Amino acid sequence: MKPSHFSALHFVIPVLAVLITWVTGFWWRAGNGTTEYGLPLPWKIEQVIPTCNMCPLPTSYNWVFFLIDVAFYAAIGHVIVLLYARTVLNRKSAEISMT
Repeated sequence: MKPSHFSALHFVIPVLAVLITWVTGFWWRAGNGTTEYGLPLPWKIEQVIPTCNMCPLPTSYNWVFFLIDVAFYAAIGHVIVLLYARTVLNRKSAEISMT
């Protein structure tokens, strides 16, 4: 891979990490008297009000957990790129040594 590809990936990976984290905010997990959203850490929490069926639920956001989730998915993306680049470089060095 050329260095320009790596610089583009340094922009794309965090953007994808934010989008993936935002999408996990739609996955429902039951909490203790709350409804929690976010994976692996619940960064969006809706309070359950048992007496009001059609009332909008109060929602709170934990931005620290959101940023930790973004860092988690960005780390996964960087590890995937690193492993891919290492595989490609090893394959190229093996081809060069064969000739």
